[in-house]
Amino acid sequence: MRKYLNLQCGDGGKIKQLLNALADKETDVEAYRNAFYALGVELGRLLGEEYRDARAGATMLVCASEDADWLASGVEAGMGKGDLKKSVYWSSRETIYESEDGEKIEIAPIEKAYEEKIEKCELLVIVKSIISTSCVVKTQLTRLIGKVNPDKIAIVAPVMYVDGEKNLQKEFPEVISSKFRFLTFAVDDEKKGSEVLPGIGGWVYPRLGLGGMAEKNSYIPKMVLERI
Repeated sequence: MRKYLNLQCGDGGKIKQLLNALADKETDVEAYRNAFYALGVELGRLLGEEYRDARAGATMLVCASEDADWLASGVEAGMGKGDLKKSVYWSSRETIYESEDGEKIEIAPIEKAYEEKIEKCELLVIVKSIISTSCVVKTQLTRLIGKVNPDKIAIVAPVMYVDGEKNLQKEFPEVISSKFRFLTFAVDDEKKGSEVLPGIGGWVYPRLGLGGMAEKNSYIPKMVLERI
């Protein structure tokens, strides 16, 4: 069953339509990309309201390579603070255990990284298409926390699994997890194997037109190309 959150902060009807477009496996690539961008804008507006005093030069936007050009770009636009510092990661996924009912334990080693320097990180914004297991965000956070020592950490996704917040918090000591603020529009409590239902309609890479794991890890987002 899906629970909606934060719809009163924007156009609730529009947000539900966009979430339904992600969940619908018949949504074509362009519409799927557009839905992620539009949801990113709405999430960015929430962030902009909550962290009004966060300066652009002291805010770092963090995302996986597949989320950069649509969801993360939408978040940056919605925040309305201008150009943010960026860290973008290309990760693989490796299953180290799978139960008989399809539940998996996965790790997400980073294959490549684009990281910008930041003098003082007041706000670290981690953007993810869906928060289910903690592996991808945990890996990104573990890499960055010691480097940028953020004052506050916002973790944003259009959709989260009901245990996603708890799973991530337990991976870090309280001195770190106390900085977390989770923002989402939908919380789902059903899974089929490792897929959250209705979630975002399956694996995000092919639905965005990026192919499989190897193909998406060879894709360089426009967000990065424009900066190098």
